[in-house]
Amino acid sequence: MTRAYIDAAASMQPKLAAGAVVFKDEGMNLEFTKFFGEMDNHEAEWATLEFAVEKAIEHSITSLIVYTDSKIISDSFDKEYVKHPVFRKYFNSISADLGKFDLFLISWTPREKNRRADERAKELLYRHKKGRS
Repeated sequence: MTRAYIDAAASMQPKLAAGAVVFKDEGMNLEFTKFFGEMDNHEAEWATLEFAVEKAIEHSITSLIVYTDSKIISDSFDKEYVKHPVFRKYFNSISADLGKFDLFLISWTPREKNRRADERAKELLYRHKKGRS
């Protein structure tokens, strides 16, 4: 089973966000980042999960456990419900793709166990803040 570690990074001034996903499996280690533009950190966490699902499908990954330090995301999938309308659109988009997986789980993980995704998201955000995409 492939493990995906996801994280987002955001700045307040200017209001920018980026995300990263790190896929790990036997003999496989893939890392991807995406700049989201103007977005707060909570939305960026959801956008990063959606990005991770897209990349997993693109790379024919069918069994996936996603590790996130976002309690909101892990709780939302446990409850199968999202109240906030902006987050709900991500939840619905991601849920629509879950049939493409044999197994899909989301697990909360402490921030210190999610370091590589955190580093990659921050690197991309800082490059954009300095005007070097």
